This record gives sequence, structure tokens and C-alpha cells, in this order.
Amino acid sequence: MMAKTLKIWSLNVKGLNSPGKRRLLFREMRRQQVDIACLQETRIPRSASFRLSDRRYSQVYSSCASTKTRGVNILVRNSCPFTLDTVVAGGEGRYLVVNGWLAHKKYSVVSVYAPNVPDVSFWSDLQMFISSHASGALIVAGDFNAVLFPTLDRSDASQRAVPRELRTQDKQFHRFVRALDLVDVWRSHHPTTRDYTFYSPPHASYSRIDYLLAAPSSLPELGSPAIGSITWSDHADVSMHLRLPGRRTPGQWRLDPTLLDAEGVSQVVRRELEGYFQVNGTDDVPASVVWAAHKAVIRGVLISQASYRKRRKGEMFTQLQASLRKLEFRHKAEPGPVTFDALQEARRALTQLSLDEVSRSMLWSKRFYYERSNKMDTPMARRIAGLQRHGGVGALRDGAGNVHRSASKIRDIFTTFYEKIYNHSPHATLDNPTHVANVQRFLSELALPTLTEAQTATLGAPIDSEEVRTAIGLMQPNKAPGPDGLPGLYYKSFLPILLPHLTTMCNSARSGTPFARDSLTASIVTILKPGKDPLGPGNYRPISLLNFDIKVLAKVLALRLNEIIPTLIHADQVGFIPGRQAYDNTRRACDLVWLAQRLKVPAVFLSLDAEKAFDRVGWAYLFQVLTHLGFPQEFTSAIGVMYDTPVAQVVVPGTPPRPFRLTNGTRQGCPLSPLLFALSLEPLLS
Repeated sequence: MMAKTLKIWSLNVKGLNSPGKRRLLFREMRRQQVDIACLQETRIPRSASFRLSDRRYSQVYSSCASTKTRGVNILVRNSCPFTLDTVVAGGEGRYLVVNGWLAHKKYSVVSVYAPNVPDVSFWSDLQMFISSHASGALIVAGDFNAVLFPTLDRSDASQRAVPRELRTQDKQFHRFVRALDLVDVWRSHHPTTRDYTFYSPPHASYSRIDYLLAAPSSLPELGSPAIGSITWSDHADVSMHLRLPGRRTPGQWRLDPTLLDAEGVSQVVRRELEGYFQVNGTDDVPASVVWAAHKAVIRGVLISQASYRKRRKGEMFTQLQASLRKLEFRHKAEPGPVTFDALQEARRALTQLSLDEVSRSMLWSKRFYYERSNKMDTPMARRIAGLQRHGGVGALRDGAGNVHRSASKIRDIFTTFYEKIYNHSPHATLDNPTHVANVQRFLSELALPTLTEAQTATLGAPIDSEEVRTAIGLMQPNKAPGPDGLPGLYYKSFLPILLPHLTTMCNSARSGTPFARDSLTASIVTILKPGKDPLGPGNYRPISLLNFDIKVLAKVLALRLNEIIPTLIHADQVGFIPGRQAYDNTRRACDLVWLAQRLKVPAVFLSLDAEKAFDRVGWAYLFQVLTHLGFPQEFTSAIGVMYDTPVAQVVVPGTPPRPFRLTNGTRQGCPLSPLLFALSLEPLLS
């Protein structure tokens, strides 16, 4: 494993009011895998600052002018382990300070857009602003419209003897850097190299006016400074990498849904699936093993196809970029009209390639929003809700009150917290005869309804392929997949091949054949509840991601149970029961209030909310309830297989998960869980 690094990137974008240009920017940031981006001259007015948004860069901090001038921004990638402290904007869109934590260290990232004429007040105000508001290790990025080393940072000797006002700007910049004790990161790695970030056609000269500056104490953590090419902006981007403590861990693979739309991919996958099941579809190997192994095989095929297409897609871009870079070096060394024309042509070709992709993307978006503009569905709900920030958990408080910022500690705190919830009664198991006897005694004293013979036969009947097909058809294809990375779209795309084998696996569960251990693993991702303290582990909503094939079996069982459960559940219980609505009990409560007032009966109405109710259901109790209600062995065996030593793992970027066993609770995200919860609650309400 390699050391964990973050890419810090800076660019003067020369205006971002065009939607196409904004898409071009975000496409470039994704291509370069930028973690923290500092932008200058965005020209987005304060009233339209919301336009600079992207779902992968949802942390956007701005300093805007009231008009379409100036403007600086700092954008943070969702996967970046950054914890925000404070944001301070100043200079009417000239500078912005963002203070926050990266791992154990606090940083102050500053984006600056300096005026292109000498302005003593700007530099003094900027120095005072940074000194007053920056509270961490300084990283200052921006377009400073000045150079630190004229003999190296300007291309033409005649331009080094610059007019007086330009020399003044350089001096002001130099004094600013010395006053804050900053270091030019690129120059510290390239002491004698000439390279530039801006070309002035009127003067036919290059200059390096875009910088990444940092405190000397941070230099050991900073590496790989680079100057990019001048393409769709008139400035080149500058970048560097920040090394974080720890080691980089591989992310969790998941299928990119667009891969299946690529030419030839579906045919390759279909051929591999047919060959696999033809060779391995024998009675010698359990169906669950064959099924689990097929997922590993097909993952390899999909990863191979994705890698091949990524290389193919980037070949033309890489060739054009390499050609552009060679022409840039030649023109910087020997400026001339012929070289300049060739350079401009290479830039146009590279920009046009990016613009073609952006145009196709925008055309699809326009069609999408045209078709759904007046429909009350998911896209409208997302637009109304606004862009949610998905920054990772940067810090967490443990049980002793200590705050930890390392990814491994955050993972351990979350794991310990959820392990207690999902293992609250370690002795309340089916292996404990005393506990089972107590549950049976409790249930025997209740007059609960039981299943009829016809209902028992329906629930215990073998699962046919049409039931599996119906279950898959009713499930969302693009929901986040479980640890195996295969979403519902994969199953729907190759249903004719997968259906008979998935049906066989579901029927093997009826006989109690266990699934492969990996199949029962769930990934837990955490989302901070609105308005809650981000340091408390209990203030995050855990989202459990199950493998789709397990959810298919649960959906089949749930569809069968839906037809029967109203006969087992009292009318007072309306949650999750088909044909019943929440307003039934609301209406009943209103009637009771009216009746108490009418008859002048003293009454108290008490509302209760059970904390983590789904997570506290005991499995021994649940299976005893199912047996007491007359559920057939085949049905309870299928449920038992899904609850046979399942494990969960909290996903924290930057550290491998630490699986832990579950011993109680109905599984979140499982289609069957609400019905099982209603059944477990019924004896307690009788």
C-alpha cells in the first residue's frame, strides 16, 4: 500500500458563468483526481454563487463580488477527509480563508486573486486578513499577477527589465511572502528550472504568476509540485500533493452502471456468464457456493472491461496533451509565430475534445429535465432538498470524551458504538434454553391468531422463477449495492441467464442450506443528522447496504407474507401493513379525544417512541413468535439462513473495515424487516 496523499490544485478559470465551462472545469478536476481546488477569477456574482456545484465536490466555499468580476473559491472533494472549522471571505472576491482539519493537523487554505496593477493597500490588507483569520498551517494558492524571481519566472530578458509599476508589483508580492514566512513549493523542488503559467500575446512573453505557497514546516508533507498546460483557460494549473499519516487503502469496488451501456460489454459479460454456469452448474457443488463464486468471476470480467475502456478513452486525450506539452516547452524556449500557431492548434484540438464530451452531457441533461420538469418524482425532490454535503467524518468523540481524527480511530469508535447496539443481549439466543422457555411461556399466555392450513401451504411452497422475476422487477436497479458491488441493474440486465440459478439458490435457503459468509455481510455508511453535533457517533444515521441477491430472497418472502399478515396483526397496528394507513390511528386518536371531552372523562394521552426499535429485536424471541403463529419450517428456515451469523462493517474512507457480528435486530434495508418487526411487536401489544 502507498502513503495517503491529497492533490491540491489551483487555476485561474477566467470566468465560470457559462454552464459548459463549469462542466469543463469539473470534468478536468475529476480527471486529475483533485481533492482540494482553489479557483480564481470565477466572475460569479454573489447572487449566483450557488451555480458552482457538483455532486462530487459538494463542499464549496466562496468569496464573490456583487458584480461579475473577481471571485475566488475553494472546493473540497467528498472523499477528502476534511473537517471544516471556519470560513472567512474578504476583499470583495479577492481572497478567501478556509480553516479545517486534515487528519491530525489543522490547515488554513487560502485562495487569492491579486489585482494586475500595483496596489499597496491590497497586499497590506491581505497580509492582515490572513494573519487575523488563518489558524492552521498555511497553504496559499492563487493568481498573484507578480513573480518572485524575475530572472527565472519571466521568459524574455527584455521583459525582466520591466517598467517601474510591474517591478513595484513584484516587490509588493515579495514583501508579502517574506512577511508571512512562506515558501514557493514549486521553486523549492525546481531551483533552476524555467516554466511558466501565463502567456501574454501583446508582449509575446511567458511568466509564472500562479503559485502554491506554504509554511516551511509543511514542506516535508508536500511533494510532486507541477505546472500543467494552458488549455481552455489562459492560465496553466498548478498542483502539489499533501501526504497524510497512514497508508492508502483500496476502495470498495462497485459496478459503474454506465459500463453496461458501452459497446460490446454486455455481450462479453453474457458470454462469460453462460460459460461459467455451463461448466459449474453441477449437483456436486452446493448452489450457494456456485452462486457466490460467480460474483467473484464476473467482478473480474467487469473490472477488466472498465480498465480497458478507460485506457481507450484516455488515449486520444493523453496523446493530444503530450503533443501540447512538447509544443509548449518548444515555444517557451524559442518563441516564434510558427511554433505559436502549432501550439494554438493543439490547444484548440484538446479543448474541442473536452467540449464535445461536455456538449453531449449537457444535451442529455436538457432532455432529462425537459422530460421530468413538471413531474413530482425523485429528481424534483432532490432539487427541492438542495445539494447535500457528503464530506467524510473528520473527527469523532469516544466514550471517554476524547476527540479522535485518524481514520482508524473513527472506524473503531463507530464499530464499538454499533457493536453494542447490535449485540445488546448476548445471552438471549436460541442456544439458551432458559431464555427460550421464558419466551414460550410468555407467548403461551396470549391469545394470538395463527395461520390457516392454506396460508401455511402458501408460505411454505417452493419458490418459482416468476416470483423471483417479480421481486427483481419491483426493486430499484440503481440503489447503492452491498459489499459485492453488484447493483440491481446487473441482475435486470442479465436476468435470463441469472434467473434459474438465483431461483435454485433461493430454494436451497428453504431447506436451510447456508449462504456463503461474504453474502451476509452488510456495509454501514453514516450520514450526519441535520443540526446534530458531528462529534457524537449517535448523531449519525446508519445506512446498511445489503447484497442485492439477499434482498431478492427477502423480497420474495415479503411478497408472500404481504398477502397474509393483515390476518395476524391487530387493526391498531397500521405501520407497514398492506391496506392500512397512518391516518387510521390519527383519526382514532382524534375520536378518543373528542369522546373524552364529550363524556368529561379524565384521560391522559401518552406518545412513546422506542429508541432503535428495529435494532433491538431479539432473534430468539422473533423465531419463537413465528413458530407460535404457525409459520412453516421452510419459511422460517429461509429467514434463518439470512440471520445465520451475519456481519456488518462500517465504511470509513482511508482505513480497512473491521467486521463485527450481529446477534439482534431486523436488518436495515431488507424488504422483509418491517413485516418481521410488526410480527415481533404484536405479542407485546396484545
